[in-house]
Amino acid sequence: MIRRLYQKCVSEKKRLALHYALFKIEAIFLAGNKYECCCCSKSSRRFLSHGNVTIRKNIRCPHCLSLERMRILCKYIQNVIMTENTKPLRILDFAPVMGLKNYLRNSPSVAEYIDGDIDPNVATYKVDITQMPFEDNSFDLVLCSHVLYCVPEDRKGMQEIYRVLRPGGRALIIDTIEGEHTVELGHLPKETLLKEYGDENTCRVYGRDITEILGTYGLKAQIIDYVKQLPSDFIEKQRLQNAFDAEIIDCIKE
Repeated sequence: MIRRLYQKCVSEKKRLALHYALFKIEAIFLAGNKYECCCCSKSSRRFLSHGNVTIRKNIRCPHCLSLERMRILCKYIQNVIMTENTKPLRILDFAPVMGLKNYLRNSPSVAEYIDGDIDPNVATYKVDITQMPFEDNSFDLVLCSHVLYCVPEDRKGMQEIYRVLRPGGRALIIDTIEGEHTVELGHLPKETLLKEYGDENTCRVYGRDITEILGTYGLKAQIIDYVKQLPSDFIEKQRLQNAFDAEIIDCIKE
């Protein structure tokens, strides 16, 4: 009752701002250097817990709220994407997360950073991934984390990613990958989707055939379990031991 009243009276944008402010206060009480976040470069004596149904402890940065998958993605961008590009990048980031967003926005390796989402409360620009307001060949890098699985017409989204990338540009896609074949779920009732998959907007669960699907739209893709390539001391410091949904689908526009 109180929660519904709060959501009705306070806009989502203000709720998010309050949410971040409260976490900043909590971060003060977690001062220390046992763990570190590569997104915000800040340390703490422990990380926060995260999860709705299953609570996972000590995995969320108290300063920028990044989860393991964002820290892994950040490190991949630092070690792979930025080292392979000599010129500053023009980046489009869908469904931005605060820690990575702030890192990229302030990086000297980034010429321009644009973040978008269908929900204007969580990003600077309202952008429909299936119909982007950008010119062809506009970006060097497109980031798309946990978006396509809830887009009914995800193939249009893939086409649009291809269109806005410059030739040779990269798209880094993160999504849950289970099994070999993609399973469409849009026909299931919302109650079932929420119970079984934790999100009533789930349209599908991708299989490893996502690389073939992306390939039909001109995106040469490979699935990379990057955490396995990182040093053990870094994994411990960044709390990546139990990372899930952390495989990166690295796509190049041919």
